[in-house]
Amino acid sequence: MRPALRAMACAIGAAAMAVLAGCSSPPVRSPADIRAQGYNTQGIDRYKAGDLPRALGFFEQALAVGQSIEDDDAIAATRLNLSMVYLGMGRQDEALKQLSLVQDEPRLAFSNDRRAEAALRRAMALQASDAAAAGQSLDRAAALCGSSCSVRGKILNLKAWLALNAGRPEEGLRLAQQAQGAVAKDETLEKANALRLQGSAHIALRTPAAALAPLSEALKMDKAAGASEKIYQDLLLLGQASADKPDVARDYWTRARDVALAARNQAGVERTAKLLAVP
Repeated sequence: MRPALRAMACAIGAAAMAVLAGCSSPPVRSPADIRAQGYNTQGIDRYKAGDLPRALGFFEQALAVGQSIEDDDAIAATRLNLSMVYLGMGRQDEALKQLSLVQDEPRLAFSNDRRAEAALRRAMALQASDAAAAGQSLDRAAALCGSSCSVRGKILNLKAWLALNAGRPEEGLRLAQQAQGAVAKDETLEKANALRLQGSAHIALRTPAAALAPLSEALKMDKAAGASEKIYQDLLLLGQASADKPDVARDYWTRARDVALAARNQAGVERTAKLLAVP
């Protein structure tokens, strides 16, 4: 872009309060900062590939570099990554320790967003084993988050899920609807979670016809993201929402079974087999 045109583009961008690459010089990053980010990126790649030991090694290196320059946000982000790997390895106590070191750190200037995310992840880790402690962590996450933060939609989704599990579908529906509005546009999987929770609430409220639209939309999003487990859940729920049309329900459950088979989801295969066995 010629200098005059670039200057005009930058001026328009500034007037619109948008931050565009090239319109302003990014802050100079130190070699250590670049190394830490590189280690975190490699760790995330290894985590997604299922190589947890190597992911752990990269995150440990990222943490060491972040601590060597006392980069507050890098330290918080890396501890969150470490907790994710420890949970994947079944090392829950170590995961919870990493989350506590973000949530309750008194000396470093971690943002409320990072602290709220740590409290949210703690609630997610504890929900199966200690519902009371999970609820306390979730309340802490909501308090840290306030009216708007990057994880508000996730907090509301987890609250909706807990309400549904506790037999409070009306509350679950309300929270899931709030979550849908709070999730960022690019967080399609989280938005799909909110829609799926709404569908589950309608099924529990015995208004299954109202569940079809949110569940169908969730299925589209999950297919676009290639999220096999979520696709299975959507199809399963669509079958439940179509119980008044047995042939349609069986079609959904057959599709759910096929997805579970291909994904080696044995629990899903067994569940759909039971549903399909009913005359």
